[in-house]
Amino acid sequence: MSSTRNPFRQFVSDRGVRLAAGLAVVVAIPMAVLFYFQFRSLNDIEKTSAVVLRQLSSDTAESLTRSLEDYLKRPHISVLLRVPQARTEPLDLAWINPIFRDGLKESPFVDAFFVWTERGPLAHQWIKYDHTTESLPAESLERFQEDRVLGAKLLPRLQELVKMRMAIVAFTEEIGGRKYYVQAQLRFETFARERMTSVVALAVDAEKLRAQFVPALLRDRLANVQQPVGFPPLEVAVLAEDGSRIFESDELRSDDVPVDERSFAIIFFDKELLEFAAPYEQQREIWGLRTGYGPQTIPEIVSASTRPQMALMIVLAVAMGLGVFLVAGAAAREVRVAELKSNFVASVSHDLKTPLALIQLFAETLELGRVRTPDRAQEYYRIINGESKKLTRLIENILDFSRMEAGLRPYRMEPADLAESVTKVLSRMSTQFEQGHFTVATLIEPGLPHVLADEGAAEQAIENLLANAMKYSGDNREITVEARRADGHIVVAVTDHGIGIARREQSRIFRKFYRVQRELGGGPQGTGLGLAIVEHTMRGHGGFAGVTSEPNQGSTFTLHFPIPHDNAFEPTFIGNVLDDPAGRSVGTARHTS
Repeated sequence: MSSTRNPFRQFVSDRGVRLAAGLAVVVAIPMAVLFYFQFRSLNDIEKTSAVVLRQLSSDTAESLTRSLEDYLKRPHISVLLRVPQARTEPLDLAWINPIFRDGLKESPFVDAFFVWTERGPLAHQWIKYDHTTESLPAESLERFQEDRVLGAKLLPRLQELVKMRMAIVAFTEEIGGRKYYVQAQLRFETFARERMTSVVALAVDAEKLRAQFVPALLRDRLANVQQPVGFPPLEVAVLAEDGSRIFESDELRSDDVPVDERSFAIIFFDKELLEFAAPYEQQREIWGLRTGYGPQTIPEIVSASTRPQMALMIVLAVAMGLGVFLVAGAAAREVRVAELKSNFVASVSHDLKTPLALIQLFAETLELGRVRTPDRAQEYYRIINGESKKLTRLIENILDFSRMEAGLRPYRMEPADLAESVTKVLSRMSTQFEQGHFTVATLIEPGLPHVLADEGAAEQAIENLLANAMKYSGDNREITVEARRADGHIVVAVTDHGIGIARREQSRIFRKFYRVQRELGGGPQGTGLGLAIVEHTMRGHGGFAGVTSEPNQGSTFTLHFPIPHDNAFEPTFIGNVLDDPAGRSVGTARHTS
């Protein structure tokens, strides 16, 4: 029963293993190629998605920044630069009227336009044009109103800035308790720019610009931005120079990760003219624009987008691998069963021929009268008797196994004395012990209670264990048989000191057709049915069979018969004990005789 065969050689020589490995390789290679290209495809998708998200963020940030700059500089281009010096010295209000009117419509963030001149009938008057007169007819010059208070405040500031000799001047001014951005286009008497002769200016309410106009512009522009499908939306925020938020497309959190950042100056002319403006080249206010996709970085976002597909592929790969494993295992088991059946037929043939040949040989010897002494004849009779019993046991095992496989093996449960059963079996096998030169030690605990058992089946199980011990005892010819009480069971134990069983094979030896092989295929022969019948018999009795063994030290097989309650000693018939794949008894029917 010991297995000293090289595990690798055993693995290679196993047809079932080779078939399973071949099937696994045939399926695994194309599956591995398929999943390799799938994973590469997901990787390419991640790279492409990252590029698309970065490009969208960059383009949006650039486009919004440009839109804001164009929005702010529009009144300078369409109004201040369109009013020539000739129309302000003297003032031609009829000509200027439609320009200011259109300027307020195109740039509603402008609170008012102003004109001043030192020549003509309206000289030295600070004239304002704002939204308060929009209800008047479009051609009405009453839209122009003199604002002496504002003129008295702004003109001295402008005249002070003339010293810088810049055509564009811009500054902030507090008017009526509110902060205004003021920008003026100065006109001079000569190219030397020593004396200012006229002014065209505008004023922007800083608070309205922050709270109304910039957010409205950005919302309008963002409505035309194509948001990414399957990814978090692109978020936009505009921050003032002091860090306060002017605009945010969504409720941004402190842990949001900006992807792109742009900055722009709050000026109302082209930024390329900054060096020609006074004094804004030193004092301009800078706002920032940020774009991002929330708290995640772009690699995290694209990774999260492909994670479900990745997980699905992994689950599919595991499922397919498990399927291949199960199919390969089933195929390997079928091959092993086929081999075991083939070996079973060969073993049965061998085990039948051997006793028959011996019986025939010694019977012919006796028939021809070639026996010289009565002692020798008596020995021949014992041999014939022993071989006949071997043959009978083999045939009974085969018949019992066939009935068990068909679920037709009945057990007639009656009170039985296992101590007596052990004694009977030892008596029947005494001739075989003598022929094999075995020494059998018997240890039976006195006063053992009776159990419910099929006496014939129980004796057959004990006989199979003894035959097994004889077969695998090797050179040590000592066998110990015990019967004792333990843990609510009557335990019958058969111990040999033979070749033993490897630990990894101890769970397999009760399988049908299974036989432990020795190195180079040597060792005892057998059908592989004895222990399978023992296991089935014990389950049919409500008990179990066990084994403890160490290679080259021997084995102990045990039969555990449950001790019944006092009122359980009634003849009982148990029929149709079937095997399920997990090794449990199912379909049990009881009939009281």
